[in-house]
Amino acid sequence: MAMNLVGQPPNYPTTQYGPLTKSVDVDEALMLIDLTREYESVAAWQDEALYRLPQASRQRRQEIVRAVRRKFLQTQGDHFVDTALRTLLTSPTLDGRPKRDLLFAQYLRTTALVWEAIREVTLPHAEASARPLAGDGDAEVPQDEWDALLERKLRRYTNTTFSRTRRHITAHLTKFGLLRAQPVSGDRFAKRFYARFYDPDPRAFWFSLALEFDERGWTSRSLDYVTNESWTRIAYCAKPAYARFVMEEAERAALVVTDFFGSEKQVTFRGPDFISNVVEAIRYG
Repeated sequence: MAMNLVGQPPNYPTTQYGPLTKSVDVDEALMLIDLTREYESVAAWQDEALYRLPQASRQRRQEIVRAVRRKFLQTQGDHFVDTALRTLLTSPTLDGRPKRDLLFAQYLRTTALVWEAIREVTLPHAEASARPLAGDGDAEVPQDEWDALLERKLRRYTNTTFSRTRRHITAHLTKFGLLRAQPVSGDRFAKRFYARFYDPDPRAFWFSLALEFDERGWTSRSLDYVTNESWTRIAYCAKPAYARFVMEEAERAALVVTDFFGSEKQVTFRGPDFISNVVEAIRYG
């Protein structure tokens, strides 16, 4: 079934990518990020991280540490930069749900192929499944759709790296809640995948949207854009109605203001340092 695509963000160009062959374990990543509270020295953190990881080969543990540092942390010399994301992911006032959702958005920022898979494959099926009289067939994502996406998006690949990239995408979207996996009877390895909307923690949505505004240099955007076409809405595969609820909550928390420009309702983050405002609201609100 042909699916309509949600609009591409204007400065998020379509490109080609290398294959994805290494997975991200959510609990391991959060544990290693939290460890930066104890070890400000990058070298000391790496040594302790290798020690604390579950039993695996030294090479695999080194790969995990490098991936967490590259995707979720910033360094300057031998010290970690105190970024807004690190502040939230190491905050003792936040529980697991918002941290997982914050981690997911950052994973997508640094793994753009998976964001494109959501935009081009997962979200259209989730939307189709929500229409009147829709059934499981509308939600199911056939393997040939994943394959067609990867044939367009991968620069170069072997049969092995192609299939591992497909498994990486489906496994990560399943663990973060955007896909439902169902075993295939008679084949212990095969699975069917069904797209579904995801309702992220509102605080994670606020933070990702604030970063999006800051990265794009926006002062305001229409509410329709935020709740339908924004990078953040696509990343979380959120229902437009849920995204509107999240923005209403942001307005109640005094993080954004809304006003009409002509017939369109506009959303504007409050204050010149609105990312800090959002961080403080998430930590103490």
